[in-house]
Amino acid sequence: MAIEISYRDLSNHGAMLQDEVRCKAFRDALFEVVTPDSVVLDIGAGTGILSIFAAQAGAKKVYAVERSPVAQHAKQIIADNGLSDRITVIQGEMEALELPEKVDVIVSEWLGGYGVDENLLPIVIQARDRWLKPGGIMIPGSTTSWMAPAYDQYLQDEIEFWYSRPYGVDLTVLGDDSQRRTEASCHHIKAQDLACEAQLMWTVDSHTCTEAQSSGTFEAELEFISACEGEINILAAWFETKSAKTVELSNAPDCPDTHWGRTVFPLGETVHVQKGTRIKVHFVHEPHGKGHSNAKWSVEIEDYRFQSEDTTLLTGDFSEPSHPSSLQ
Repeated sequence: MAIEISYRDLSNHGAMLQDEVRCKAFRDALFEVVTPDSVVLDIGAGTGILSIFAAQAGAKKVYAVERSPVAQHAKQIIADNGLSDRITVIQGEMEALELPEKVDVIVSEWLGGYGVDENLLPIVIQARDRWLKPGGIMIPGSTTSWMAPAYDQYLQDEIEFWYSRPYGVDLTVLGDDSQRRTEASCHHIKAQDLACEAQLMWTVDSHTCTEAQSSGTFEAELEFISACEGEINILAAWFETKSAKTVELSNAPDCPDTHWGRTVFPLGETVHVQKGTRIKVHFVHEPHGKGHSNAKWSVEIEDYRFQSEDTTLLTGDFSEPSHPSSLQ
């Protein structure tokens, strides 16, 4: 099974630009750290919005790096906003980038639904090691990934529909698939749907994380205690970030909604639990090349056992070569 998005698709950029929680958090972080002497590197600049924020915050120079053809839209948007003198758009691979100077700040919105799942962090860490000045600032700074068992009524309704023989047709195979299918951007999962207190899976600090750590396996052994009697049928995952000194951003169920929503990992069937039931989860995130990763998970709830199939998470933007990196 695979979840795929593409940042060549302007509709995805539209969703991000319309996400005020996301955009304001990055803008606030940049305004907190950028000075008139700052040189800023924006990795995966997309339409250039974070580069524009950096320039508006007072940066003397911004390098906006974007591998996809969306870079041409960024150039036009930056020109239309009168910032071409301070923002240079570079279309090409980050790994091949050549800059005339080191930078004071690196900003990159590399986050997936639970933080590391788009596997773009290694590119950011490579850039940090090459281009960030000693004592320089990374945005976001630290990112934590969280998980909790929950009940997804939408999923249950969907499964019941497939199993109901609608129109007299056997659609069981679709119900079976629904009980195994990972879903991203699940905005309907709210705090009241969680069956247990969330547990921390891992923390990534963009200032200290090594390249090997960023491209390695992320693994979590978690044990939850159900808060009350009820049903569970998924694991829900999300992230929290901290940037600069005061700026936080999260797609947690109890936070203002963002374009990320929550990422949902099904349990194979609905399981009834009593208050105090122990739920053991083993979750593994394995990067597989730029923009690609696999997730797999197993769950133990008393006598119930579930082992997922591998689920591939990919951005879909790294199968074709891009232009060589050059100043434009």
